[in-house]
Amino acid sequence: MENGAGRWMNWMKASWTEHRPVPLNLSDTEILDWLSEYCEQAVYNRSTPQYRGGFTLYCEDIKTSGSTLRDAVCLAAAKWKEANE
Repeated sequence: MENGAGRWMNWMKASWTEHRPVPLNLSDTEILDWLSEYCEQAVYNRSTPQYRGGFTLYCEDIKTSGSTLRDAVCLAAAKWKEANE
C-alpha cells in the first residue's frame, strides 16, 4: 500500500508526462498519401548548437515533430488515429 507521498509522486508523474501514442508503421506510399490528405504544412528545421533539427508537421489541428519526415508522419498519423477513434 502506498503512502500519501507515493500517491502524490505518481499523480505528479502522470500529470507532467506527455501522452504519446506509439507511432504507426507506414509504408512509403502510405506516408505520401497521408501527407497529401491530412497535412497542411511540413517545415524542416535546421540543426543549431542549441536545437536538434528535424521536421515539424501541421496536420488537421495536430502539431508533431520528428527527427526525420518518416518519424514525424508516423507519429502524426498515430495522434490523428487516436483523436478520431
